[in-house]
Amino acid sequence: MSMKTKTMSNPYLTLFSIGIKDTLAYKANFILSLFSSLAQAGLMILIWTAIYHFTNTTSLVGITLSSMYIYFFLVYAFRSVINMNLPEVMQQDVQSGSVAAAYTRPLKYPLQVFFNSIPDDMLYALIITLPLLVIAVLLSPQPVSSFTALLVVVELAIGYSLVSLIGFMIGMLAIKMVNIYGIANSMWSIMLLLGGGVMPLALFPNAITHILMFTPFPIMLYTPAATFLGIVSSSEAINSIIISAVWVVALAIISAAAWKFVRKRITSAGG
Repeated sequence: MSMKTKTMSNPYLTLFSIGIKDTLAYKANFILSLFSSLAQAGLMILIWTAIYHFTNTTSLVGITLSSMYIYFFLVYAFRSVINMNLPEVMQQDVQSGSVAAAYTRPLKYPLQVFFNSIPDDMLYALIITLPLLVIAVLLSPQPVSSFTALLVVVELAIGYSLVSLIGFMIGMLAIKMVNIYGIANSMWSIMLLLGGGVMPLALFPNAITHILMFTPFPIMLYTPAATFLGIVSSSEAINSIIISAVWVVALAIISAAAWKFVRKRITSAGG
C-alpha cells in the first residue's frame, strides 16, 4: 500500500486536509484580523505611552516604555496562537446535530473537533503571528538567544494545549445549554486579563502575581512575552513550564472524565 493511500485512509488526516481547504477559502478574514491585531496593539501602545508620560517615569517595575511596545506586539502575536475557537465550533456542531452524527462515523468527536480547528489555528499563526513577531524582533535592542527562543516555543505549545482543553470543556456546555457565546466570551476576557493580555503581570501587586503564577493563565501570553524580553529569568520560565505542564495533565484528565459523562447524554435531538 502506498504512503498516499495510507494517509487518505486515516480519517483524521483526511479531516485535517479538508479543514485546510475550507480555511484557505476565507483568507480575507485572516488579512483583516492581521490589520485588527496591528490596530489593537497600536492602541495599547498609545495608552501605555500616555501612562508613562503622565506619570513622568521611564520604567515601571523595570519595564521601560520601549519594552512595553515590544511586549504588546508579542502579546498580539501570541494571541493568534492561543485563540479559543473550539467553543464556537462545538456550539455549531450541537446546533446542527453534528455531535451525535459523528458517532455514526469512524471518528471520535473530541479528536475530530481538535483536528478541525488546527488548520484555522495554523493559518492564524502564519498570517498574523509571524508579521507581529518580526516587528517585535526588529524592535528588540538585543538578539534573542536560541535557548530563549526554545523556551518561548515550548511555552506557546503548552499555552495552546491549555487553551484548547479549556475551550473543549466550555464547548461541552453547549450540549446542555446550546448557546454558550456569552460564557465563551467571558472566559476569553478572563484569560486575557489574568494571562497578561491587558498589562504585564509584573505590574500586579506582588501577592497577586505570585498566586497567578500557579494558575494556567500566565503561560498563555505573559510568560512567553516576558521570557522573550528577559523580564523573567530562565529558571522562572522553566518553573512556569513545569507548573503549566501539570495543569495540562490535570485538565486533560478532567476533560476526558467530563466527556465520558456528557457522551452518555448526547441524543439526536440534543447534539
